[in-house]
Amino acid sequence: MAELDFNLDHLDFAAAEENVLQQQAELDRAAAAEALIADDDDDCSGGACKI
Repeated sequence: MAELDFNLDHLDFAAAEENVLQQQAELDRAAAAEALIADDDDDCSGGACKI
């Protein structure tokens, strides 16, 4: 049974959680920027659709 005993004392869960939160925030910012770009793209580049 000793092989199933895990020592997790060396792991830094707080830093790992902070890294995940930071990565999620970066993904959210990237998605928001992509949404803004997508809103501007109305398939009428250069005003060709506007009469």
